[in-house]
Amino acid sequence: MIITAAVTGVGILVSSSASATTAVSAPQKACTFTWFNIDDRDVLTAVSEAKTLAKGEKWVPSMQVLRSGVAQVTGVKLDQPQAAITSLGKRIRQPLAPIGATYPSSGRHGENSFDGAGRYVVYQMAYRLVDADFVVECGGKRLGSGHATSWQPGDAGGTAQCGVKTGDKTRIADLALQLAC
Repeated sequence: MIITAAVTGVGILVSSSASATTAVSAPQKACTFTWFNIDDRDVLTAVSEAKTLAKGEKWVPSMQVLRSGVAQVTGVKLDQPQAAITSLGKRIRQPLAPIGATYPSSGRHGENSFDGAGRYVVYQMAYRLVDADFVVECGGKRLGSGHATSWQPGDAGGTAQCGVKTGDKTRIADLALQLAC
């Protein structure tokens, strides 16, 4: 099922349809975004070196950035490019980081402590990184096409112990272990 949503100055109207478009109001014109080539995945963005620690030892890791990015809309020039990100969020039924937000954030680089002795890795990820192409029409007139990139906002990441199975369904922790251990 595809969701079509109209965002107005007084509220949001959401309805189900078989259409692959999402309508978002723009100044003086109604704009419709049609989304395709949607790629939605978790991405490892930073990883620490592996470090052997004693039980209860604290550690502030140095993170190596593997991938960084910014929430953005490219291609067709829009008066309100955030409308594209908002529309994409409605299309995938998830809130997305606003234009200009960056990843990885600096929020996961603090002190870590561990319950047991072992060799550990700290990692950071962009949760639900979304890249998608779109065509936009405003007031019944096709303006052009573009590309949007964003992700579900918030800090995501964790710690993993070298040589210990993670059970991580996203495989991000496993990838961090492969790179650092």
